[in-house]
Formats: sequence, C-alpha cells, structure tokens
Amino acid sequence: MAHHRVADGKNSLRRRGVSRGLVFMLLAVLLVASGVVVWFQVGDHVGREGDAAAATCVEGPATVAIIADPDIAEGLSAIAKSYAETRPVIRDHCITIAVRPGDAKITLDGLTGNWDPQANGQYPAAWIPQSSVWAADLVTAKPSVVDGTPESLVTSPVVLATSPELGAQLTGKLDWAQLPTLARRDDSLTEFGLRGWGSLRMAMPTGAQSDASALAAQAVAMRITRTTGVLTAADASSKGVAAGIGALTEAAPRSPDGTPVGAATAIADAADAADAKAAPIHAVPITEQRLFQLTKADTTAKLAEVLPSGPTPLADYPFLKLTGDQVPEYAATAVADFFRFAEEPDHLAVLTALGFRGAAPMPPKTATVTFPVTPNPMASPETAAVVDINRLVFGPTS
Repeated sequence: MAHHRVADGKNSLRRRGVSRGLVFMLLAVLLVASGVVVWFQVGDHVGREGDAAAATCVEGPATVAIIADPDIAEGLSAIAKSYAETRPVIRDHCITIAVRPGDAKITLDGLTGNWDPQANGQYPAAWIPQSSVWAADLVTAKPSVVDGTPESLVTSPVVLATSPELGAQLTGKLDWAQLPTLARRDDSLTEFGLRGWGSLRMAMPTGAQSDASALAAQAVAMRITRTTGVLTAADASSKGVAAGIGALTEAAPRSPDGTPVGAATAIADAADAADAKAAPIHAVPITEQRLFQLTKADTTAKLAEVLPSGPTPLADYPFLKLTGDQVPEYAATAVADFFRFAEEPDHLAVLTALGFRGAAPMPPKTATVTFPVTPNPMASPETAAVVDINRLVFGPTS
C-alpha cells in the first residue's frame, strides 16, 4: 500500500495572520476618524463660545434712533417692540430700535444744517417722513446724508375730504385738472347741480403733515401738462402748472390750525355745507389713512372720501436710511435689519390695521372710508419736479 508522507506541522504549515500593511492602514483610518471627531468637537465648542460672546453683547447695548411721521410712528414703535423681543445682536451690540415722532420741517432743517441733540434728540439712523415731498428736499439739499434709494413699507392715497352732500355730487365726475378752474371761477359748483354753493372752497394747508397739499398739486400738474409717464422738471416749471397751482393756493381758505385734519374737522362740524359763512371750507386734500383715523368711530358719515379721476398721488412714507459721521456702522446695519423685519406680513399688518395700504390685510370699511381700488397710482415724479411743486405750494425755503 502506498502511503502519503505526512510532513511535520512545524515545518510545513505556515501561520496565516493579518498583513502588517493592512494593520497600518486600519490604524491610519482610525487616527483620521478620531481627528475629524475632535476637530468637529473643537469647532462646535468654539461656535458655542462665539454665540455666547455675541449673546453677552461684547460692545454693550446700543439704542438706534428712527424719526417717523406721527401717523406711522405709533405702529412702527409696536413693531420695534416685537423686534426687541428677538434680542437682536448686530456687530456685537445688543440693539434697541427707538422710534419717535418728529415734525418733518424740523427734521429736514436739522439734517441739512447742524443737528442739535438737545432740541431734536439723538441723531437718527433713519427717517420716515409722510412722503417723498421731504425726501426730494433732503436729497436736493444734502445728498451725502442719504444711503441708497429710499423704499416704502406702506402707502396711502391722497383723497379729498368733503361734506357728504358735496361728495355725492363730485364722486365719479371730478378730475384733478378741474380743481383750479372750480376754485377760481364764480359759482363753479353749479356745474355739478349745486346752486347756491358758489365756487369750490378747497383748503391747501401748509402746516404740519400737509404733504397732501403738495401731492394733490402734483396730480393737478400731471393733468394740466397731460403727462402720461413721470412728471418732469420741465413739466413742473411750465407756466400752465404755475398758473394752475397758483389758482388753487390763492383761492384756498385757511385751515383753522394749518393742517388737513383741522380743515376736515371744520367741514364735518359745519351746520350748513352750502353756506359760505357756516362752511368756509368745502374740501381739503388729505391722506386716506388720516381720514380713516379721523372718522373710524363715526357710525354716520360726517365726511366723504372723493377720489378724482387721473393718476392718484400717494403718500409713500419713504424709509430713508441715513449715513455720515453720526451714524455708526452698527446703527446703519440695524435699521436695514429692522426694515426687513417690518416688511414681514405679520409685522406689516400692524401698520395696515391703522389704515395704511400694504401687503397685509386692511381694516374693515367705515361710514366714510371704504378703501376703494386705486386703478391708476401716480408714478413718482422726478426729484427736481417734486422740489419745484413744493416751492409753488409751500413757498421758498428759508
């Protein structure tokens, strides 16, 4: 029988183990993986330390001032309170936005001259006047203090406040272009079936918050010049525009307190809307938002809202971001961040609830203000045109 030889196990059987190369490779992978874990842990720790440092306001608290038209200041203050609840930290400052109402003329004078903090308060990082009537004056007088192109959060159309009797006759029949003739010609309201009413007695206030007077004059200028696009400086400086606006301002009865609200209140309180002594004012340009606030509690209409045909002028409440030595970088960044915050629908609703128009729900209609669709909003005129119209309405600047 043949036999196979069995070899000695010590000599013929080789031990099968893991190769040294594979071991080194596994060790390298483990080292890299542990290094990555440590790296992320360190990065996360550094990130948490950075967040903690920011949360403690390394540079301390800072109050950033915004001056706003009195009509919008209250709503913006409420939005600023909500903004503060988010605990904003900008450039290592804990930010508080302080909105305060301010007279436009005083603010303009301060921004174009020497700002007096004792009289005017903290220098603002932003200004929100009632309309671009003031923005145009600021950009013309001192463009270096305005940062970028102003934007608007909300708007309000300019309408005419009249007695309900007059409003019923004018609605749907009145054009902006007719106003100078109706103010100048004797017994002009007979054209609307109103015998014994005389000429249109339309106030053109020039006191506080009287932007509507200048905005209405812009609409008149557009119709006089038959402008279909943007009102230009050439349009505004034409003889026809000067004559038309001159007819309005020269024939205008005085508002009791120099404001649109004072004139509208006089209309509402008149015992006889047709009688010249009892009712020296027939109509006054006013923002729809202000008319809403004035009449929202009325269960029976004491005033009417008349929207003449033609392009409708808008009070646009421009958000003017200011710049210069008195506006620190953190303040400029803060007002830009606050503007974005205020644009959010939930926050913008605070303003539209007050009667402003914007991308949020409007309040319910009232006996006077129904918030009608504005089919033809007026395009913003050239800056020089705005300034020219301002001078015709308000007179030369001091």
